Amino acid sequence: MNKYFATLALLTLSGPLAADFSTDVPFSWGEIAIRNNNSVSTVSIARNGAQQSTNQIFILKPGTPGVYTLSSFPPYTLVHLSVDLPAYSAMMYPNTAQFAMTSVDMQSSINLGPTGSTQFKMGGTLSTSGDPSKNYYSGGIYVIYLNLNLVY
Repeated sequence: MNKYFATLALLTLSGPLAADFSTDVPFSWGEIAIRNNNSVSTVSIARNGAQQSTNQIFILKPGTPGVYTLSSFPPYTLVHLSVDLPAYSAMMYPNTAQFAMTSVDMQSSINLGPTGSTQFKMGGTLSTSGDPSKNYYSGGIYVIYLNLNLVY
């Protein structure tokens, strides 16, 4: 089996924002191995940290859900959270398959309370292409950029 590293390296905010967003713990699917790419396989991490995989993905080192902070909002702001899915890796390994982030596990809205700030966690599901004509680069680090949309 070959080793692969997949991580959600960056969240970007869409739309105007007059507040702060910070990454406290980066989202990571950990270190995984893919036996083959003959069918779509997944690895999921819940926001509580539980991790599981299906089909041909094997977890070698557990990942972690992302932990993020929203701050400098007006008190008691209600923020609605969503992401643009699917989101794909775009690595420079020629003729290789790419991963897709197909779902997220996070709150859909958060009331920021009297301080105008809060911390939240995000988990998600990573899927392989299931295309047997393309494989993944052994030892590669795959990065997915995900747009986080805040409506308040």
